[in-house]
Amino acid sequence: MYHIHGDKRVHASVGLITQALLELLEEKPFSRITVADLQRRSTVSRSTFYRCFDRTEDVLAYLCDTGFDKVLEQNLPDAQAVSVAVFRYWMRNTAVLEALVEVRRTDILFASLRRCLSRMDHFPALSDSAAENDYFIAIVTSVITGILTTWIEHGKQETEEQVFERVSAGMVSAILLVAG
Repeated sequence: MYHIHGDKRVHASVGLITQALLELLEEKPFSRITVADLQRRSTVSRSTFYRCFDRTEDVLAYLCDTGFDKVLEQNLPDAQAVSVAVFRYWMRNTAVLEALVEVRRTDILFASLRRCLSRMDHFPALSDSAAENDYFIAIVTSVITGILTTWIEHGKQETEEQVFERVSAGMVSAILLVAG
């Protein structure tokens, strides 16, 4: 878990730590990055790191949350625009996504996206039932996480447009299968 408070010094330290992680991801796999690596590269003390994060994976979680916050800041008009913006953001900022897939922690991405969608005022409610809406958000979150994970596992060979085309074709097939 991460522990980021409103203090300017904390935010400065977090900025140094996240930048250090992104730089280190260009040099080696996430599984080989240690707290000591982050501490040295970021120039923050070990105690400062642990004041902000419990472990290295928490830096990934923080980067997921801030990534989704950037998408939310766009004030998108509907669920489709949000989904496209999420895909575009992660397809253009792949280092964190690749690290999550590498260490089999896409659950971090899933949880972050689910929190993000649950906070959105304009995400469409299917009904007055909170449970039904929660299931809808879970479905959307699962689909987006699965598609991004598959894209990384396939070596990021498809362009954004190709992924959107494949997703559209896959959704039509899934609807036809369910409709039977």
